[in-house]
Amino acid sequence: MIKLVVSDIDGTIIEGREPFPEILTKAVKRLADCGIDFTFASGRLPCRIEPYMEMLGVKAPVIACNGTLLYDGKRVISSHRFRLGLLHPMIDKALERDMTVLYAVEGTEYCIQETEVVKRKRRERGAYHEIRKIQETEWESLLVDKVNIMDERERIGDLEDEVCVLRKEVSVTHYGQQGLEIVKAGYSKATGLREIAEYLGIELSEIMTVGDNENDNDFLRISGIGVAVANAEPETKKCADYVTAAAGAAGVVEAINRFCL
Repeated sequence: MIKLVVSDIDGTIIEGREPFPEILTKAVKRLADCGIDFTFASGRLPCRIEPYMEMLGVKAPVIACNGTLLYDGKRVISSHRFRLGLLHPMIDKALERDMTVLYAVEGTEYCIQETEVVKRKRRERGAYHEIRKIQETEWESLLVDKVNIMDERERIGDLEDEVCVLRKEVSVTHYGQQGLEIVKAGYSKATGLREIAEYLGIELSEIMTVGDNENDNDFLRISGIGVAVANAEPETKKCADYVTAAAGAAGVVEAINRFCL
């Protein structure tokens, strides 16, 4: 019996800046009426998940920063950070190529330099992450939740090779076609799922997960039921027990109706 549903957000529930889907709000209420919890697993920071937690009345912890941080709406339950200095040479190369580099410290995300991507996002959203350069004295001491390198996938191939050399220290996933996300080695949405299961006192077999992208693959594999929405990447679909006929939020609701209600 499923006791918890855990869904990715971007690409799975919403795309870009589209409004939160009402059909999911209704489905989550039906889950609650049946005593089944719902929560999120995302590469986002807690502050960018909280509005959706409030919207749906989520009580279970969320998996943030692709598994390196667990947050229950009031406090950080666990956090796994790494030393930014490990990526110093790679970040310098990215900045020289005018790539967008973001880093997160204690739940707040910053841009290292102004780029065309940053300017565009600021125009689209009205605001974007604060520009905060890294001081030379900070590289070896600053602990970060994650780092994002944003650019076309073809341009960052050699940077990914540099990260692979550091695989004992950090791990990397592709974030769609937008670039790379780097977190502490050994942590992913799958490790976050294990932590949530232990925290709530439930088995992985009692959890249904839903996702669309590479960073969802592992947690789809280890849960009781792993679901890929119709618009998921081909490799992600291969990792799933079930692929929905519908895309996005409609696919999440389809899976909820099929396996939980």
